[in-house]
Amino acid sequence: MKKILSIIISIALCIVSCAVFSACNDAGDDSGVKLIQGADLVSQTKPMVKWEGRYAYFEADEESPARVTQYHSATGFTIDFTGTELYVEFDSTVSGSNANREPYFNVAVDGEILPTVRQDRTFKLTGGVERVLVVGGLTNGRHTVKCLKMSEPYDATVSVLSFETDGMFIERNAFDDEGSLRFMFVCASGGSGHGALGKQGQGRNTANSSALHSFNYLTARMFGADVQYVGNSGWGVSFPSGKSVYDVLDYTGITTSNNVSGAKTTPTWNHAQWIPDVIIFNIGGNDTTQNNFNLSTYNQEVVAMVEKLHTLYPNAYMVWTHTNSKAGNYAMGALTDAGVVGAGYLKEVIIPQVGDDGTVGANNHNSLYTHISTAQIIADALKSNWGFTAIEQNIVYEDYQGQIKK
Repeated sequence: MKKILSIIISIALCIVSCAVFSACNDAGDDSGVKLIQGADLVSQTKPMVKWEGRYAYFEADEESPARVTQYHSATGFTIDFTGTELYVEFDSTVSGSNANREPYFNVAVDGEILPTVRQDRTFKLTGGVERVLVVGGLTNGRHTVKCLKMSEPYDATVSVLSFETDGMFIERNAFDDEGSLRFMFVCASGGSGHGALGKQGQGRNTANSSALHSFNYLTARMFGADVQYVGNSGWGVSFPSGKSVYDVLDYTGITTSNNVSGAKTTPTWNHAQWIPDVIIFNIGGNDTTQNNFNLSTYNQEVVAMVEKLHTLYPNAYMVWTHTNSKAGNYAMGALTDAGVVGAGYLKEVIIPQVGDDGTVGANNHNSLYTHISTAQIIADALKSNWGFTAIEQNIVYEDYQGQIKK
């Protein structure tokens, strides 16, 4: 009897032990590291940081420590650790040392989803090297932190020099990190959240603008997707001169110089590194307002840009959004004539114009209210055209109304 009981106890202990082991494995392993810097920022053998959006790693030299540099909107990181706090050392170059261009960041902790409702989850950089307490005062234990830049590339170039916690960082599962849907955005101010947190009559600044409150990001949010922006306010497909998005698709970022020549000083981007499932375009409005606008050139480059991205990402579904504008109709005409629309991988989606719903954001751009409704239109189009299923509800304006800048 004792022998049978002993066997039963051993089996039970084995089951419990296996369950604990499995849970530990699912949770990831404590890396034994509490400071991440240098080559560890981008370690492939022991990855501890998931870099969000396009990024470039620069080794240390005589003037600067090693760093990961990011340019576009919604770039940042996701990191797991045990402990109560996370410090990050940033180095930022703010456009013209102008307080209106200081970059803002939004932080999600554990089960929160960006953009967060909590107003204390936002911070800004003022330029130069800054050691920032990104989160603190947490319950001692395991935590996940996601931190993304709300501002645009022409506002600031941001580098991360190090991470530090009072506990230990947790090694990441690269397979899990690559498992989400991926949405790429090719856009100008309409899709970047320019003025989205402001009101009519206000000028645009980084306090009242946020890519994370734009229709692009809010659409991706509903599908639990990772994101990658390529674009900037004031840019077009091929015009204005020196601000052609088509010309910078192969580079990591746009710099504070706010032109193609500056973007070409950033490293070339490895397109195989991040394959989008969906590409949303909101571009062209800046082209048609230029004195030197040429319709033939515009049409050719619209088609060339779409076909280039289709060649790079043949399985990606594409959405060309516009407000029934001249630029949008020109583009759709050119894409139809080129056979792109007939091929089935690109669909047109008409979205609201500024003020259609009675609300206007800063600098005569869409308000957050309009961005929310626009995101729903695009999400519904993704479902009806290709069967995409949302896993999160769209955000509710009233929950974020307190974030509108007075």
